[in-house]
Amino acid sequence: MPGDPTQVSRTREIEEATNLYFIHPISRVLVSVFAKLGIHPNLVSVVGMVFGGLAAWAYFYHSQWEMALVGFFLMIGWHVMDGADGQLARLTGKTSEIGRALDGLCDHLTFALIYISLALATAPEFGPWVWLLMGLAGTSHLVQASTYEFQRQMYDYWVFSKESARQVMPAEFRQGMEGKTGLSRIFGGVLLAYVSIQHRVASANIQLVSQLECMKDAGEETKASEAYRSANLSAVKTWSILCSNYRTIAIFVACLAKNPLYFFLFEIGFLNAALIGLRMMQARRNQQLLSGLTHCHDLSLQDALAAA
Repeated sequence: MPGDPTQVSRTREIEEATNLYFIHPISRVLVSVFAKLGIHPNLVSVVGMVFGGLAAWAYFYHSQWEMALVGFFLMIGWHVMDGADGQLARLTGKTSEIGRALDGLCDHLTFALIYISLALATAPEFGPWVWLLMGLAGTSHLVQASTYEFQRQMYDYWVFSKESARQVMPAEFRQGMEGKTGLSRIFGGVLLAYVSIQHRVASANIQLVSQLECMKDAGEETKASEAYRSANLSAVKTWSILCSNYRTIAIFVACLAKNPLYFFLFEIGFLNAALIGLRMMQARRNQQLLSGLTHCHDLSLQDALAAA
């Protein structure tokens, strides 16, 4: 619903600290300005990507600390725009599959340009194997970011009923694309590819989702919401270690150290290790939540039958 604060704003209780206290307050101010000026959310996404492209250019000259600093501040500009486009779309009611796909493409293209820039800058010194590191880092980024966003969306939907965060199964999404043509079909196809990757790498617990859906249909939405929040509030906060903010900081630090390869190793080594640990934690929590919900649902059914 356009203008509904619960649907427009980011969920404060799971926001990463730098987003909560710095990036998104700036984004919210800009959203109000953009809405008054009638600026389209897709334009905000594209402007953010321009900031990202300029940051990639600056980081190519990272050996000059001034250029590394310029790249860092340009990336902050990207973060601000990235925080504003979705909020603006929900506020103005201009959400669409094209917008969602464009937002994702701009985000991933921004980092792709930076990774390529860093590889171009370091390959003459370290050799062609730098491109292998870049490819591994880029693939790792896609998996990590997709999984992190999946967990955030699950929380937003099941705890706060944000329709924009509802997880659509690839088969359902594919059916919804039938009859679409032109840009809607092209961008819908991009979004379908991302949704398919997201479901595959996030290893969604289908039984848990089915149980939550059953409780929702049975009028037990509040109980399901409270149970999901209790089981996953601290978990989603922990998942934020994979958010893009820390990559931005790591890139800047590696460039100041005059060796961007440190960042690629950070992405491939530390963040992948974090991803493995987080997935194991989430699998345990999902199974415990499923067991608890199933038990409670069975008891409620028994009580209903007894009362009848």
